[in-house]
Amino acid sequence: MEYWELIENPKNETYRQLMKVLSRNSDKFYFITRKELNYNQEILAHFAPFTLETYKTKKWANTITKGPAATVYVVESNEETYKLLTKFANTLYDWVAPNLPEDITFMKNNFAWFSCTTHEEFGGFTFRSDYYKHLLCEIPGLKVQQIV
Repeated sequence: MEYWELIENPKNETYRQLMKVLSRNSDKFYFITRKELNYNQEILAHFAPFTLETYKTKKWANTITKGPAATVYVVESNEETYKLLTKFANTLYDWVAPNLPEDITFMKNNFAWFSCTTHEEFGGFTFRSDYYKHLLCEIPGLKVQQIV
C-alpha cells in the first residue's frame, strides 16, 4: 500500500475535479457531525435521499474522540451527490462546522481510499493499486506527496 497526502487545499476547479474522481470511483462516502457543534440542517437534508445509514461512533478515519460520539452519515456516491458536494463547497476544507459536516471519507469496496480531517486541514489517499494513484494524475492543480 502507498500513502499520499495533500499538500495544498484543493480549491475551485481542482476541488471539483477531485470530487468528480472520488465520486466516480467510490461506492459511498461518509461525513460526520458532532453533538457539540451546530450544522446547517438544510444542507444535511439535501443528502438525506442518498443516505444509506447513520450511526454514532467515537472512531472514524484519522480520528478517535474522547468527547461525545459523532454521527456518521454514509452516503451513496453518484452523480447527484457529486453535484451536492460541489454545490455547497468550493474547497475541500470548507467542510467544517457550522455550515457543513466534516471529515469526508470516500470508500470503494469498504476500503477507505481517501479521507480527511477537515478542521485540521489534512487529507490523504491510501492506494492498494496503481489504478487509483493514476487517477490523481488526471486532476490539474492537485498537489500531493507520497508519505514515505
